[in-house]
Amino acid sequence: MSKHVTAPALAVDVRELLQKPGAHKHVVVRAPLDDLATPVAWVPGDRPVTVDAEIESVVEGLLVTGTVRATAVVRCARCLREFDQELEVEVRELFSLERSPADDEDEGYAVLPDDRLPLDTMARDALVLGFPAAPLHDPDCQGLCPVCGADRNTGDCGHGGPETIDPRWAGLAGLRTTLQEEDDARPQA
Repeated sequence: MSKHVTAPALAVDVRELLQKPGAHKHVVVRAPLDDLATPVAWVPGDRPVTVDAEIESVVEGLLVTGTVRATAVVRCARCLREFDQELEVEVRELFSLERSPADDEDEGYAVLPDDRLPLDTMARDALVLGFPAAPLHDPDCQGLCPVCGADRNTGDCGHGGPETIDPRWAGLAGLRTTLQEEDDARPQA
């Protein structure tokens, strides 16, 4: 199995910050990132991701503080309609200067040997965690009809209304009425 290595799209030269605690640098980098997706949200490969951050040299490494922004395509959890949503996620991450043999497997948050800071992994992690878990294109979205699958936002398919009972709950349909009748038949104290 070969290991496919690609150059980071969001890399910043930090040579002037290394071994100088207290030094800092403001950066704005922008590039598209591949494979940035979850089942309900994704950032297409042709849309750029922007990292606007302050990089500060500290004793333990480089501290990156700022925001990651992108325009994601999001799928409504109720009706499956796709729509664009602006995402802006705050980040504060420490990049280590020390590399160990175990770091070869998972680059994680570390400065590259050529004194560049790869912000790709941090940006991906921040955006994926910032994706909405159950997005709605409209808070009043009516979703899809459970009988025919029609989008209830575009029209009435004829299956709606309180009289429609999900077959899985049909056995409980008369329970409330039965309990109410039993309660009414009991003598009042």
